[in-house]
Amino acid sequence: METCRRQAVSVNEGLSIAAVSCDEYSGEQRLSFDTPEDLDRAWKLGIFYLKTPDYLDLDRARQFGSELISADSPHRRIPQYGELEGFIALENNQQTKLALSRPRWEQHYPAEITQFGRWLDGIGIAIMRAVFRQSGIPEARWDRASGGYSSGKGTAFLNFVHYDTRNPDWGLHPHTDYGFVTILDATAPGLQIEVNGEFDDVPVRPGHLVINFGEALRFITEHSDRAVTAVRHRVVSQRATDPVRHGIVYFANPDLDGMLWQFDVRGEVKGSSSVEDLFALLEKNLIQSRN
Repeated sequence: METCRRQAVSVNEGLSIAAVSCDEYSGEQRLSFDTPEDLDRAWKLGIFYLKTPDYLDLDRARQFGSELISADSPHRRIPQYGELEGFIALENNQQTKLALSRPRWEQHYPAEITQFGRWLDGIGIAIMRAVFRQSGIPEARWDRASGGYSSGKGTAFLNFVHYDTRNPDWGLHPHTDYGFVTILDATAPGLQIEVNGEFDDVPVRPGHLVINFGEALRFITEHSDRAVTAVRHRVVSQRATDPVRHGIVYFANPDLDGMLWQFDVRGEVKGSSSVEDLFALLEKNLIQSRN
């Protein structure tokens, strides 16, 4: 049985590469790796590359994200909805971003960007289901374990990020993502992951997205046959002389007012947490690690 302990895996071996394709019998999107060893490395590191599907219009999405730099972009005037949504300039790092959850996409994003988000929904679900298949958790428990995300519910954020080099602070401080799966399109260097106590660069790989596993996914697979790692990562400080760093980030998350359940391979409950309590604990640990 797989455990949650950190394995001696180096990013210098190269991140694994996966692809999504449509199953000819079920019509369901499936995640696949070339070898079992590639899958094993992805699960242990908590990160891998995904070949960009042909149907995903990245060029239009990247263009939309780059337009947010302009001071007269109407999308910069989208109001904040609490701390997580809207046009946000963060105080403790260089990120300036437009962040919106799925129910607000049609309200604020152009139709083609909303469709882009729906395509990422499908990829996120395919990755979640692949994790569950590997975990051995019975399929009848997937929906409950994931707070509904594996069947198309849950919460999804589609964010467009720009790193403002006028801010001398960090690009993005070391952290793990709180949710299930993060889908990242990054076209310039800066992303690093922590492996065996040291940070290593994640090279930009044209034609590929970067997939991260988060804390909620680690939590719900903890007692399964194959638990995943929530990868700790950061973005180094971006300088004015660096290539302009834009990012498109999709977060597959549980509903903030929902529950997460841990099951073993027999489908028996091994633990649970409200999403609010789990995220509060993660936030407390993050703050303590910075002090």
